[in-house]
Amino acid sequence: MNTETPCALYLQRLAESGRRSMLSQLTVVRKMMEWPAPTEEQPFHTLGYVAIECLKRKRLAEGKSPRTINHLLNGLKCIVKTALLMGLVDEKQWIQVQAVKPLKLDPHPHGKALVSSSVRLLLTQCRKDTRPIGIRDTAILAVFLATGLRRSELAKLQVGDYDIKEQKVNVISGKGNKSRFQFLPDWVVPELNKWLLVRGLTEGSLFNPFTGGKVNVSNPISASSIYYVVTTRTAEIDGQQCSPHDLRRTYISELLTQDVDLLTVSKMAGHASVTTTQIYDKRDSKFMQQAITKLKY
Repeated sequence: MNTETPCALYLQRLAESGRRSMLSQLTVVRKMMEWPAPTEEQPFHTLGYVAIECLKRKRLAEGKSPRTINHLLNGLKCIVKTALLMGLVDEKQWIQVQAVKPLKLDPHPHGKALVSSSVRLLLTQCRKDTRPIGIRDTAILAVFLATGLRRSELAKLQVGDYDIKEQKVNVISGKGNKSRFQFLPDWVVPELNKWLLVRGLTEGSLFNPFTGGKVNVSNPISASSIYYVVTTRTAEIDGQQCSPHDLRRTYISELLTQDVDLLTVSKMAGHASVTTTQIYDKRDSKFMQQAITKLKY
């Protein structure tokens, strides 16, 4: 990637999943501005207050969510700040761009979390598929639900990251390029071990694609394949198709439901802020109703 432009330099600092998401948003802006490809070489840092405000309104009129638009605004602001540090814009322009206000967020963000009975049904249904690919898919679902990993994090897990003795996985490529350990509950270990019996202990990615009906240990499973596994398998339970991020929401919500404190859940989810963790909380009013019964003086 060319790192001579503020946009390219900013994108290079992002984790892979964040880079992919931001590049997609910036590509839309590039086309709106009728700039040529590649996106990362274009002068996004020249966009001023008025231009960015117009972009904000246009994306809102197109039906994009406030969260998506705010994500774009943050990216554009970071690009201008990078340009400031590179000496390509003056402080006046940077201050003007920073003055663009984010949109107010929906108090009821999109996404869902599975209830415990649906999680049990999902794993039960997947276990019935005793083919090698079924064993892999069960392990993938189990790891998602047991760790709340992001899709990109799960795709990058290596066989060596799984510590059978300590019952944990080492997540190297987390968001923000941070590393952390995720401990595994007892029920997920048999699913992982069954998969390793199929895959073998050859070094490489923990989860792999299938080629000609056989495990291709030379390649990692792609993020898009993981998305397909999750959406397809979850659709088998009452048509409740979920995304990998919905399983992450399920993990976080279930921990909170089981009275794990917010700070601990935030650390387990790999969040830099508890504010982010709160967004994932999908507990309904019944939880609050049950909580009030515990209040005594």
